[in-house]
Amino acid sequence: MENMKGVSEIERFMQAGSDALTDNITERLATTAANGLEAVDKLNDPDIREGVIKLLDLIGNLNRSGAIDELGKVAEMTAKQECKGGIFSTISMLGKPETQRSLQFLLNACACLQKCK
Repeated sequence: MENMKGVSEIERFMQAGSDALTDNITERLATTAANGLEAVDKLNDPDIREGVIKLLDLIGNLNRSGAIDELGKVAEMTAKQECKGGIFSTISMLGKPETQRSLQFLLNACACLQKCK
C-alpha cells in the first residue's frame, strides 16, 4: 500500500509538471537546448577548442593576479571622472609618462591585431 501511495504522488508530480509546461515554455526549452548543443558541437572544431582553452587559461591568470578586479575598479573610476575638455588639457596629458605608456600599449595591441589578419 505504501508503494502505491508513493507511485501515486510521483504520478501527480509528473502530471503537475506536464500541466505547467505551456507551449511557449516548451518552445523556449527546446530552443535553449538546441543552442546549447550547437555550442557544444562547435567545441569539436580543434581550432575553436584550442582558442577557448587558451581564453579560459588567460581569464584564470588574470583573475589570480587580481587584474580583473583592478580593471573593474578602473572602469568605475573612469565613469566617475569628470573630463575637462580642451586642447590644452589633452596636450598636458600627453606629456605624462603613464599616458605615453598607455598610448604605446594601444599602438602595440593594434599592430599585433593587424598582423593576425
